[in-house]
Amino acid sequence: MIKKLGLMLAGLALALGAAEVLVRAVGAAPKVYVIRKGRFQLSRNPKIAYEPAPLAYHGRELSFYDYLGASNSLGYRDIEHEVAKAPGVYRIVVIGDSIGQGLRVERYADIFPAVLERTLTARGLRAEVINLSVSGYNTQQEVETLRERGLRYRPDLVLLPYTLSNREHMDGDILKTLLEAERQKGGMSGARTNPYLVKSALYRFVRFRVLAPRQPPADPQKYLDLVSSDTVAEYFGVLEQLSRRHHFDVLVAVFPRIVRNFGYYRFADQHAFARDLASRHGFHFLDLIEPFSRCRGASPLPLGVDNFHPSAYGHRCAAEAIAQTILAEIRPRPPAAASAG
Repeated sequence: MIKKLGLMLAGLALALGAAEVLVRAVGAAPKVYVIRKGRFQLSRNPKIAYEPAPLAYHGRELSFYDYLGASNSLGYRDIEHEVAKAPGVYRIVVIGDSIGQGLRVERYADIFPAVLERTLTARGLRAEVINLSVSGYNTQQEVETLRERGLRYRPDLVLLPYTLSNREHMDGDILKTLLEAERQKGGMSGARTNPYLVKSALYRFVRFRVLAPRQPPADPQKYLDLVSSDTVAEYFGVLEQLSRRHHFDVLVAVFPRIVRNFGYYRFADQHAFARDLASRHGFHFLDLIEPFSRCRGASPLPLGVDNFHPSAYGHRCAAEAIAQTILAEIRPRPPAAASAG
């Protein structure tokens, strides 16, 4: 029976190999496209929806590109990081949106994740800050990104730069544009297929020629709906579960709207919502209204490039306040104690 089974498997392998050669020879397999616009591409995880694509860009038009220069090999505005954590290093993973990505800030070195790493190091903590921020992300997309890409780095602290758009879906039509491009290509998007099987012409022929007529076309609205609701409360709960399971602290830092006078700030209730939710889940919390107010009084430099995004000076202000909270409130163990533990 073993011999017969072996002959059957060999015959099946030969048949599949012959079919693969035949499909390739006659060109019957459709192409599968990577749906991309600027720095963004569709994600295989519908709860992330879209993700950054590795790219170096030096053009003039920033729409869908966000910043000039190169991303790292994962597509994020950051340097390369080894997956393995060096002994004695305090590792911070930042999961955020366009503020964490540093929209409209020219240099990577001036956005708060990079400034935070330098500030902590200068104050005696051997820190490494890994930035997984993507324009337009809400809390669901940020935490799902942590789950898929951030946990491999074994963070000691996850920093969530909370913005007042986290309860909405405000991505500048990134997802809508990508889904429309996928629809125009007939739904043959590499983001929705197995990355290994899709290399096979036979698989593409069966998946998109034989089976496609039996499958209803993908509904773009379904994917939009997955990320369009208020996901903050639900995903703070998911983040707490991950923090307990993987043993990291969480710091929620609320970035205020950049207004002319913080004394007449109209969004305090939204800050209170984030503070109460963070407290309920046992997270550390920092409201950046007071630090921003102090920084405004200390320098004539503008805090923001618009009402939503900090300037390079605003990023530096935020990084210094976050570093102070980490050192004074979270109080990471010294590197020697951390490596020994």
